[in-house]
Amino acid sequence: KQWYQRRVRGLAKVLIEENGYSRKQGFVRYSDSHLKNIETTHLIQAEIKELLAERHQIVKREMAAHKSQLMRMKDTLVAYKSLTGEECRTVFSGGRLTRQPSEGLPSSD
Repeated sequence: KQWYQRRVRGLAKVLIEENGYSRKQGFVRYSDSHLKNIETTHLIQAEIKELLAERHQIVKREMAAHKSQLMRMKDTLVAYKSLTGEECRTVFSGGRLTRQPSEGLPSSD
């Protein structure tokens, strides 16, 4: 979990610092000299926190909206262990898989 959190924070930092994704400063790409300014550093950290909190809420809403599909996918993965992309689409759309859990993945021949 900690690795994931560091990775997500790192990606948000890249969005804001290197790609100019800043709501408060606009599309400004921060150079190393800008980052040495403590005020700018605090601004960036606050924007990272705000961005992650906002995205977290979006993910929670989406997961709640698709809870039954996610639970169906969980149950199917427990039974089958591994699915193809097409099988994932079938499960999410409410369909049934044609193979039995004991059969294993279809070959790609």
